[in-house]
Amino acid sequence: MFSMELLAILLAAVFGGVTAHFVSVQLQRGAVLGSAIVVLFSGLVFPAIFGPLGTQLALAATTASYAGMISEQKCAGLFPMVAISVVAGAFFAISHSVFPGVGGRLGTIAAIACLSVIGYRSLLAQVPVARTQQEQTESYRRFPRK
Repeated sequence: MFSMELLAILLAAVFGGVTAHFVSVQLQRGAVLGSAIVVLFSGLVFPAIFGPLGTQLALAATTASYAGMISEQKCAGLFPMVAISVVAGAFFAISHSVFPGVGGRLGTIAAIACLSVIGYRSLLAQVPVARTQQEQTESYRRFPRK
């Protein structure tokens, strides 16, 4: 079920992932600093502004900031990072009440989000692109029926 809380979590995740990746790649300050900036900002600001929901938003942004530590070779561009952040936010929202207190949960969610989007993109790259009518006709002529 879609709710305003889920939307807020997804937006916080996009903020966290994109900001961490931007600091790491575009500003060339490193993945750890990029994530640390997001974690510090979200940990101080979100709970102060949003109250109890702010804690969940800070955790979602933190999770996505871990995903934002992905290398530029694996995630080049804004759209893939937004997709990874949304997946991380969705996994966080699904699992926040299922695995409370499990160590490494946020990093694991971040890794799963990165691998999911990278895997999906590599599968799409292997799907043949629809050819034009002329290319189909030429291909058909090269291999006549017997």
